[in-house]
Amino acid sequence: MSKTWAQLATELKGKINVAKIDVTLNSKTRKRFKIEGFPTLLYFKNGKMYDYKNHDRSLEAFKNFVLETYKNAKASEPPKPLNYMDILKDFLNETFQNIDRIYKYAFPSLAVLVSVSFLTGSIFSLILLKCCCMKSGASKVAKKKD
Repeated sequence: MSKTWAQLATELKGKINVAKIDVTLNSKTRKRFKIEGFPTLLYFKNGKMYDYKNHDRSLEAFKNFVLETYKNAKASEPPKPLNYMDILKDFLNETFQNIDRIYKYAFPSLAVLVSVSFLTGSIFSLILLKCCCMKSGASKVAKKKD
C-alpha cells in the first residue's frame, strides 16, 4: 500500500496534500482520531473530516474518493487536539483496564522471583553460619587444649 500511497501523492501533487502517519509511533494522533484499524484513511476538506470506508485499496479508488465520492461520505468535525486532562484520563483508563493483565502475568513472576531470592538468601546464610560456627568451634577446642 505504500507504493499506492506514494503514487497518489505524486498524481495529486499541487491539488491535495497526501500524508502518511505511523500511529504506532504517535499515540496522541491515534487517540485523537480514534484510530483502531490499519490502514485508516481520513480526508480533510474545508474544515470537515471524511472517513474512507471502502475496502478497495487501489490508486483509482483513493483518487476517486478524494476527488468525488467523499461528497457521499458522512462529514464530521475533526476532533480537537488532546489537552493534558484528556491525556491523563486516557492514561488512567488504560492503566485500570490493564490491571487484570498486570495481576495475571506480572504478579506470578514477581512471586517466583521473591521466593527464589528468599530461598537463595536462606541457603547462603545457613552455609555462612555453618562455616563461621565451625571456625569458632575449632578455635575454642584449640584454646581448651592449651
